[in-house]
Amino acid sequence: MAGSFTAEAGAALVFLILYVFLLSYMTFMYARKRYEWKSRYSILYLHTTIRVASQACGLAFAILAWRNIDVFVAYLILSAEGYFSLTIAAYYFLKHYEIKHFGWSRLGPADHNEGGRKRFLQALSMVAVLMPWRFWDRNLLMIVDAWLIPANAIIIAGGSIMAGLNDKSKQLDPDDYNNRLNVSKGLRTAGQAVFLALTVLFILLYINAARKGRGLKHSSERTMSKTALAIFGIVGGMLLVRGIFGVLQAAVYSLSYSNPENYDGHGMKSRFTAIEYCLAVVPEFTAAFLLNMSYWSTAREPSVELIDPEDNATEFVRTNRGGHETEYAAEDKNSKYETVPKYTP
Repeated sequence: MAGSFTAEAGAALVFLILYVFLLSYMTFMYARKRYEWKSRYSILYLHTTIRVASQACGLAFAILAWRNIDVFVAYLILSAEGYFSLTIAAYYFLKHYEIKHFGWSRLGPADHNEGGRKRFLQALSMVAVLMPWRFWDRNLLMIVDAWLIPANAIIIAGGSIMAGLNDKSKQLDPDDYNNRLNVSKGLRTAGQAVFLALTVLFILLYINAARKGRGLKHSSERTMSKTALAIFGIVGGMLLVRGIFGVLQAAVYSLSYSNPENYDGHGMKSRFTAIEYCLAVVPEFTAAFLLNMSYWSTAREPSVELIDPEDNATEFVRTNRGGHETEYAAEDKNSKYETVPKYTP
């Protein structure tokens, strides 16, 4: 019987409230000008907004059950978009950390003069995938974008096909049903595998940043760096849990949205709801919350001068600039990066 308040509805409501609280907090930080719109927080703000909409759809589906299949489709699509935006946000936060502490990052340059539209078109053109050597050392985020965008698209396509299989108003013959199920499974598994691979890449880049972070000699840099790195480590772990579950949910029928045994007349069964929220929703919310909290571990950190990532110099010397130690390439002491203002967004 549709219309009852189930465990699924309760879980959806709890996380809807949590995400509304997080969105309100971020809005307050923007209003107080502690967050800047043209910064990594804008991607996280987008993620939080999407997750509010996703949880609202999840709550609506839990109450309406199968009376409106479009709500279920919207929930699947918005969940995929939320996962996509959170993964991108994590990379941008790590990039900011590296630029702030080391002067440069192979994830990308500090400036954003190229514009978001141009970056999106470059990633969509797949140039970064076809010629990754052009971006590996100076703009790794271009490769990440170029893989995540199509992966996100095929996850949505697979999810839409899968949702159609649960529409009881459509009578499909067994062969057609199995063909659509296999196509959906293949698309979703491939897309989730790409997300998992890029999560592993994020963790490897985090480990490299942690290794370099231990070499910071200035006491304030070292203390604040440990806090930020601890946050990124937990975020990486949460994304890994989410990524592994995403692959398993796409590949293992007992965990799949397409398995009728995971539903009853009220929507998702309690067991399936618990698995879904513990291994997907909780890790995402934890990661988003911690990335927000990283502001307080980085807001007052000293920042090093920018270093040209294309400089071939290998020797670095430390000096005191602006009251704190930093390092620059010994062969490039007089470059324009000597006078560039410290990177502090």
